[in-house]
Amino acid sequence: MAQPFVQDTIDKIPLDVADKTLFIDHVNEEHQDELAMFINIFTKASIREDSVPSIVELYSDGMLLALTNIDSNQTDPENVPHPTEQYFVHFTSPVVDAASLQEQYITLLQRAATKLGKRTIKLRDQFFTVMDGYYASPNMYRLLVTAPDNTPLNQPGYAYLFDLNASFAASKLDSGERSVSNDSDNTDELQGVYRYYSLRKAWQDADSSSIHAWIDVYIHGDTSGGNWAKSLDTGMKIKSVREYPEKLEHLTDGQCLLICDETSLPTVGNLLENWQNPLSPLVIAITNDSKDINYLHDITLSERLSKDERFRQDNLLHIINAPATALTEQIMTTLNSRLTTTPIGIDKVWGALEAANIKSLRPQLKSVLGLSRQDMTIQVYWRA
Repeated sequence: MAQPFVQDTIDKIPLDVADKTLFIDHVNEEHQDELAMFINIFTKASIREDSVPSIVELYSDGMLLALTNIDSNQTDPENVPHPTEQYFVHFTSPVVDAASLQEQYITLLQRAATKLGKRTIKLRDQFFTVMDGYYASPNMYRLLVTAPDNTPLNQPGYAYLFDLNASFAASKLDSGERSVSNDSDNTDELQGVYRYYSLRKAWQDADSSSIHAWIDVYIHGDTSGGNWAKSLDTGMKIKSVREYPEKLEHLTDGQCLLICDETSLPTVGNLLENWQNPLSPLVIAITNDSKDINYLHDITLSERLSKDERFRQDNLLHIINAPATALTEQIMTTLNSRLTTTPIGIDKVWGALEAANIKSLRPQLKSVLGLSRQDMTIQVYWRA
C-alpha cells in the first residue's frame, strides 16, 4: 500500500485533473489527522507530535505525502527549514478525474479507519420523510423527519450529506416516477448543491416503532441550505448520499472544552444530552443573535450533567459575535478569562466553526493548551 519515497517517484507524471490544487490545499489545511492516519497505517513511520503531514503531489496511482518536523518555536509550517520525510501511498484503482480522486481518497480513509476499528464515512443513498418544520430558536429551523432504520441513535454529530436538488413528494418515489440516480429533469436553481447536516437527535418512536430525527438548519440570509429547509413540505422525501461520523471518542474522559457556533450547536446539544464523562465540559458557544443561546438552555441535560446544578451558569460561556473583533480573539479572551477566574486544566478539545476562524484558532489553542493531535479536534463546518 505504501513505501518510502524513492528516486523513481520523481519520474512519475503528476496528476492533471480539475480542482487538484483546491483538493490538496483543502486536505492539507483541514484533514491533517487523516493524513497522519494514512502514514501510521500504510507505512512503518512513527509520527512525532511536532510533525505535520501534508500532500506534496498527486499521481494516477497514489499520493506523495510529506512528514515535516517542526520545533515549538516555529509557527509557519510552509517555511520550515528542516528536511521532510516522504512516503508514497498507493490508490486501489487509477485516478482519471476529480470524481475518482475523491473516491480513492475516501477508499483510503475507509481502509485506514477499518484497520483502527474506527467509524468512518459511508457512501450510500438514504431517504428521509419530512413530518414537520418549525423554529427551535430564532434562527435555528428544525426539520422533524422519519429516518432510515439504520440511523444511529446515540452518535452526536453524525452527519448526512444532503442533495438539495433531490427533494420530492413521497408518492413519486413510491411509484417509481423519480429515479434516485437521475435528477436531470429538475432545473431548479439548487441543482448540484450538497450540504452536510448533523442529526440533532434521533430516537425510536414508541407508537410507530419508526426512527424519528431532528435536522436543525441555521437560517442566515438568502442561503441554499436555509431556503431548502424552509421550502420542504410535510410528506416530502429528502435524499442524502454520504454519512460521516463525528470524531468525539477522545471526549469520554478528562476536562473537555467544546467550541461551537450556530452550525455546530446541534452537535454540542446532542453531546450534552448524552454526556457520560465524569467531568462537566466547558462550552464556548458563539451566536450572532443573543436569543439563539436558548437553543442550549432548553435542552434536557444528561443524567450526569443534570446533577451539576451550576453547569448552565458556570460552564456555558456565551459569546455574542462582535464583527469588529476577530472571532479567534473573542474566543481566546473568553477562555483565558474563565481559566483565570477558575483555574482548571483543559485535557481535551472539540470545536467546529468557519474555515478562516478554525485556521487562526487552531495554532493559538495548541500553543496555550499544549495538547496532542489526538486530544484536540478543531475542524471546519462551513466556509464564508
